Amino acid sequence: MKEPIETILDTIEHRPWPIPKHPWFWYQEWNDAIFLHYQVEPSKLRSLVPMHLELDQINGEHWISVVAFTMDNVHPRHCFPFHFLSTFHEVNLRTYVKKDGKVGVYFLSIEAEKWIPTQFARMTSGLPYRHSKIQRAKNLVQLDGKRCRIEMNFQVIHPIKHPNQKELWLTERYSLYRGKEVKESAMDVHHKPWELFQVEIQKLNIGYTKFVGLTDFLKPDLTHYSPGVQVLAWL
Repeated sequence: MKEPIETILDTIEHRPWPIPKHPWFWYQEWNDAIFLHYQVEPSKLRSLVPMHLELDQINGEHWISVVAFTMDNVHPRHCFPFHFLSTFHEVNLRTYVKKDGKVGVYFLSIEAEKWIPTQFARMTSGLPYRHSKIQRAKNLVQLDGKRCRIEMNFQVIHPIKHPNQKELWLTERYSLYRGKEVKESAMDVHHKPWELFQVEIQKLNIGYTKFVGLTDFLKPDLTHYSPGVQVLAWL
């Protein structure tokens, strides 16, 4: 069930830093999310991330994640969502970075379902959006694109009532780093903590043409599911 914006803004005890003082600009929902996490060698990752961003690590480990979800009800502040533009499936490949001590994510690839929202997001966000054919059904993700192909079946199992340090490190990120220029600023986001579930991957075929050799994408080290979060984003 959706919660009022005020409730989301008032839930801040889990954040590593305060929310921005100026008003948020975008509202969106990241729903029906499946996470595939992979530990990677930093030597393979470093050339894919701008040098002004430091590779973040936990216990000496570096990670990337494939995250598939449905973007719902995207709209600017004081506007209403338009379903054709505001709802679409997305699959992103991200890694974990920090700059000046502020941790966040950096996207290596973002595939999105609908052409018009994809082009708009690419032009306005500074993030690497590309259009791909994506299908979602219960416990199913299928993607057919120029850069990536995915076929995945999964089964949600049990809720994770007390996520451990690594699970929180991989999921609770409130800054998105974009662009290759040092002057590029981070995009701040805010949401309540992810409600995580254990998930069983029953079938997985996945490949990225640009990232061959980065990891064995057929063998994720950790997997999670979440019904989703309501998100506020600042420019």
